[in-house]
Amino acid sequence: MEKKGKSSATFKFLRERPLLSLAIGTGIVAGFVFLNVQAMHYTSKPQFCARCHNAKTPGPLGEVHTWSLNIHAKHNISCLDCHSGPGIFSYLKAKIKGLGDVYSFVFRGKDHMIQKLDQIHKDPTLQAKVYSMDSCLFCHSTEYNEKFRKERVITLAGLSFRTLDKIKNPEYLKVKNMIDIMSDQVKDNYEVNPKHSIHIKAGINCVICHRGVVHSGEEIKLVSKSINEGENMCFKCHMENRDKIKMSDINIAKAGYPAKFSHQLHSQIFECQTCHPGLFKMKAGTTTISFADHSKDVACFVCHGEKKSANFNCQSCHQQ
Repeated sequence: MEKKGKSSATFKFLRERPLLSLAIGTGIVAGFVFLNVQAMHYTSKPQFCARCHNAKTPGPLGEVHTWSLNIHAKHNISCLDCHSGPGIFSYLKAKIKGLGDVYSFVFRGKDHMIQKLDQIHKDPTLQAKVYSMDSCLFCHSTEYNEKFRKERVITLAGLSFRTLDKIKNPEYLKVKNMIDIMSDQVKDNYEVNPKHSIHIKAGINCVICHRGVVHSGEEIKLVSKSINEGENMCFKCHMENRDKIKMSDINIAKAGYPAKFSHQLHSQIFECQTCHPGLFKMKAGTTTISFADHSKDVACFVCHGEKKSANFNCQSCHQQ
């Protein structure tokens, strides 16, 4: 009877004071939303992530430390800017996934977390699953920034949840003096032009080449300048897909009758490492061959020449 009496009194209050009741209800809802938004903000900060990822060395559990040394940290690009895609719904999805990570740490223990993180650090295909390539494209290209802004809800009632929400290109690229990876070439000092647009549209994930871009412990970590270093990732992919990847022919000289080099023919016979980067630099236009070189063991003439394995007929290379 007591509960019934309280319920009746509540309904009576609501009937007799509708505007006050509406104001109270609105306040409760607004307070609930505000507290949840603040909780999401707090749990998205590196300081919160550092409660578990608290090591001071590169590797498992050292992710916050290595991020703090990286150029992304200097520009206030933090955990949820990269580990969730552009847009409110991608952000919320990442927050829900984060609850699973917290549960795993609490109930499965630190050793299980270290083992899982170690696998991710070693395997770029797993790295591709725990961060958002869309975030890279959102910041580093105008094409995708504009595309995602048209297709997704980036802010909610003008409210920004992270640095990523505020980035608009091409303005951001200009302010930060960055190239547009979809339209600009990489700087001249690199040995190869990776042709980002071709690789991205072919579905090649950024971390396949840019490993450790944030968590290497370095301020700036780009793909290795020596394309022959490490796992020879470019060579491995191009050789495994040689029938699908069309490598254009190279004109080694621009005057007279240029020597035409067929990638397609040579890749059917040789591995990429046979010629690159020892005999030829990877970047087009950086190798010069003089007439005097024809009698030396350099460039093409390691194989092509008198008493050598390949034909030395001028017309074989210098075609009209």
